[in-house]
Amino acid sequence: MKLFRHPPSPSQAIPAAQRRPLPRRAAGGWPGRLARAVSAGAAARAASILLPTLLAACAAAPVADASYPLQPGQRATLANGMSLTYDSFSDSRCPANTQCVWAGRLALRFILAGPDGQEEFTLGPDQPQASPAALRGARITLDTAAIPPARIGARPASAFPVTLTVSAK
Repeated sequence: MKLFRHPPSPSQAIPAAQRRPLPRRAAGGWPGRLARAVSAGAAARAASILLPTLLAACAAAPVADASYPLQPGQRATLANGMSLTYDSFSDSRCPANTQCVWAGRLALRFILAGPDGQEEFTLGPDQPQASPAALRGARITLDTAAIPPARIGARPASAFPVTLTVSAK
C-alpha cells in the first residue's frame, strides 16, 4: 500500500470495500492520548483526595467545646485563628433592697475576630446565647449563675468577670 502526501487521483483510489476507517488521532498521535489519560487520571485522584478534605474543613465547627472565664478587656484564643474579646459591659440594673422606677439592664459586649473580619454581639441575663456567623453554627452561652448582683455606685471593670461556654452544636 502506498502512502500519498496529496489526495489520490481517481485511478489510485482504494475501492470502498477495502477502505477501513482510520482511528482518530489527537495532536501528536499516541503521546497526546497518553497525556490526556494521565491528566484525567491525575485529576480524578486529586479530586478524590482534596474534595473530602475541603468539605470536611467547611463542615467542621471552627471551635471545640470549652469554657472561658474572662475579665473586661481580656481576650480568649479560639481555634482557626479566631479570638473572642470581652470588650465592655453596661450595668443599669436596680440594686437589691432598693426601689427603682426601672429595673434596668445588664449588657455585656463581645467581639469575635477571625480571618474573615470581626463581629460584635451582646449577651446578658435576658439574652444568654449568641450564634455568630463566623462560628458556623457553634453557640456562645453566658453563665448567668456567675453574674454578680447589681450594686449601688460604679463597679470597677475588674470586678465583673464572666464565664462563656462555646459549644459546637
